[in-house]
Amino acid sequence: MLFWPCGAEASGFATARFGGEHGNVLTTNPTALYYNPAGIGFSEGTDLYLDGNLAIRHATWDHAAAPSDPAPPAGAEDANAGRASLFNVFGAPALGATTRLGKLALGAGVFVPFGGRESWATNDKYANSPFPLAAAGVQRWHIIDGALTFVYGTIGAAYRVGPISFGVAGNVVYSAVSFSQAKNPTGQGEPDTAREGRDALDVSGIDASFGVGVMVDVVPDRLWFAASYQSQPGLGPQTLTGTLRVKSPSFNQNDDVTFTQSLPDVARAGIRWRPSEDNEFRVFGDFTRWSVMGTQCVALRGYACAVFPDGSDASGGTVANYRRYWKNTFGAHIGASHWAAPGVELFAGVGGETAAVPDSTLEPGLADADTLDGTAGMRLLLANGFYLAVSYTHIQYFDRNNSGASTLAGAQVPTKQQDGGGQYKQWIGLIDVNVEKTF
Repeated sequence: MLFWPCGAEASGFATARFGGEHGNVLTTNPTALYYNPAGIGFSEGTDLYLDGNLAIRHATWDHAAAPSDPAPPAGAEDANAGRASLFNVFGAPALGATTRLGKLALGAGVFVPFGGRESWATNDKYANSPFPLAAAGVQRWHIIDGALTFVYGTIGAAYRVGPISFGVAGNVVYSAVSFSQAKNPTGQGEPDTAREGRDALDVSGIDASFGVGVMVDVVPDRLWFAASYQSQPGLGPQTLTGTLRVKSPSFNQNDDVTFTQSLPDVARAGIRWRPSEDNEFRVFGDFTRWSVMGTQCVALRGYACAVFPDGSDASGGTVANYRRYWKNTFGAHIGASHWAAPGVELFAGVGGETAAVPDSTLEPGLADADTLDGTAGMRLLLANGFYLAVSYTHIQYFDRNNSGASTLAGAQVPTKQQDGGGQYKQWIGLIDVNVEKTF
């Protein structure tokens, strides 16, 4: 139902790459308001920060017809099987400001740790055929295009006592989900090209969350330790509200609906070591509790979103239930910086992350896999207190094949979906540019 977002570098649909190599649990710039609010306790003076990510993503899904698929009508034999592909380019900003007043530091910022856009290529073979809706691609029963946005408006504070800084931040989280997909309006939940229609979901809501952290200067100006915790948006399950539009040549209906899901909380920790004025090394990682993402569910307004174990409706108003059954994930990163001259920092890093999505519920809208990534870039002092940083990160996903393992079609309506089995391949290139002014 959903999709892999802009800049997705982590499990599930997390996009917390703002700040580039210096956006992490050990940082002291304004991105620390999200990653670890204790970090601003080690800042100096006032810091203004603006960051932009540009993501380039390529992905393919090769899907063979599954036994659960209805027999295609004559002239549409490969409408639901074959290769789907995408090549998307899009971006997201982040901004923040902090100021330190003695032992106390204060800050505010806007961040997008989850979010993105996705649009799949068309299959022009069917554009002028008796089945023109099939031109949206073989993946259309999962997703055609969509937008996922989680914007955090954050305020935070840190208090430093000698070598230790404690931080806390509060977030107002604006959440919005919109997408379109192919739909069989007869209610059978099957990829039936002869009865194909469309549905479009558009929901949004506002929740709250918080972050806490600590940073310790273990060896003065040489060795630091940091740890943080970022809570779930809404501190548990989210409920967004909006509309669901279902349309076909013989059917057209708009309904007010609710959309429920649970996003994860995240724990982070890391060590930063600076053996000399010219060199620095960083090791950090995270644990993301994606296991809270059991299902994503759409229900008519006023009805509970509930299903029986076989996937059938348990409330009388559940219109779509998407099984996820995700797993907790782990990520790790090793980075280093070298100052080639005063004000000229060269940096690089390598890392990886485990996948959240199991074979049983893997589908092209959430083409997750274990990843390896590498980053290289530089940060320059352009003028008094004015810095520019530019970096490129390449994220390579391991190829994955879950043919015969998908269980999406093995449930009752409204949980039943097209089989998600097939060969998945993808990569993401991420360009990060940020400017920073310190006073």
